[in-house]
Amino acid sequence: MSMEGDRCDFCLEGRLRSRQVREYYRAGKGLVVMERVPAYVCEKCGERYYEAHVAKQMRQLAKRAPRVKARISFPLIRFQEKRALA
Repeated sequence: MSMEGDRCDFCLEGRLRSRQVREYYRAGKGLVVMERVPAYVCEKCGERYYEAHVAKQMRQLAKRAPRVKARISFPLIRFQEKRALA
């Protein structure tokens, strides 16, 4: 059953369109980046929806993360709010 064209449950305004997305998935203390994940994306707010079998496969793939040989690195910046002096 396709969700193509359904109304977004999040913003209640946009319609869902089938796309392939890059997903950032938490796996334990780490982060796994998955590419070309099939999703339905709201054309208005960007909310993503996944079919149950896709979400299950993402969980299974994330569990294999320690054994994956492809790695990427990226800069990490910790945000620290500067407060104005009174």
